[in-house]
Amino acid sequence: MIRLQDIAEMAGVSRTTVSNVINGNTKRVSQKTIDKITAILKEQNYVPHMGSVMLSGHGSRIIGVVLGFTYAHGMQSLQDPFVGELIGNIRMETEEKGYYVMLIGGEDIQNVVDIASKWNVEGLIILGYNEERYRSLSRKLNKKMILIDAYPKGAYTFQNVGVDDYSGGYQIGEYLYSCGYKKALFIAETDRDSDYYRWMGFKQAMEKKGGFCSRSRYIVVPGEKKYRLRKYEELLPHFFEAKALAFSSDYDAIEALNFFFDKGIKVPDQISITGYDDSMYASMVRPKLTTVHQDVQKKAHIALKRLMKLIQGEELKELNIKSPVYLVKRDSVRE
Repeated sequence: MIRLQDIAEMAGVSRTTVSNVINGNTKRVSQKTIDKITAILKEQNYVPHMGSVMLSGHGSRIIGVVLGFTYAHGMQSLQDPFVGELIGNIRMETEEKGYYVMLIGGEDIQNVVDIASKWNVEGLIILGYNEERYRSLSRKLNKKMILIDAYPKGAYTFQNVGVDDYSGGYQIGEYLYSCGYKKALFIAETDRDSDYYRWMGFKQAMEKKGGFCSRSRYIVVPGEKKYRLRKYEELLPHFFEAKALAFSSDYDAIEALNFFFDKGIKVPDQISITGYDDSMYASMVRPKLTTVHQDVQKKAHIALKRLMKLIQGEELKELNIKSPVYLVKRDSVRE
């Protein structure tokens, strides 16, 4: 196993200089030397001993990813395509930067405090927290934090990375309206945060030409699958009347496609369906799902990039980064 001293001799520098580069303490090291040492470390596949790194006082090089909910759609949250893709992208890019990801269950705020403190994580990327839970955590834990898809009651006072959910909902509503579905329904598992803003965009598009889109067209379905399917059974007459359903996630839209298939109901001939996210499964199902595309890889990249800037002591003036989304037309809507 190659030692720190070996790396130092190869680079023609002191052991202390190599240690400083590994631990990010490079203020007094030239860029030429940093590049030289980094190239040797990569060539030799050098892996620093984490105990030594943490004891050095220059940071643990651990980024905590806090998952604020255990279940999504009635299953373990990591099984959700969006959650899995987001965390996977964060992990890949974090490791490329020479850092490590620690996944932390975040339903119990004290658990986050305990783990982040014991492991001296350098910062947190948090998924599934609202403003209240963030405030509670930040009062107990002095760490740099970036939230994902969080909506405050008023103006943003914390760092957030999201997408333009309102625009996504509007694009779906506008498209369905243009196809003649003026009674289309919006279906989600919650009536808050991203789901709510998608609904508001949908509603605005439906009312664009002077019509009225009542709150009764925003249908909140149960989070557990068996109860959700039972709700769809109850709502079938309403679905046939509306002729089009805009789901707030691809997962629920694809689940509904299967439900209708089992019932012998043809999509899109009898009922048109749209989703939201454009997960990898949206183009694999039949009919292929019309949906709103959000760039999950970009979301992960922005969140990590901004967190690293905070860790390095930079001040970020813009609190909410909102990336654009766009409609992807496929085969699940009859035009």
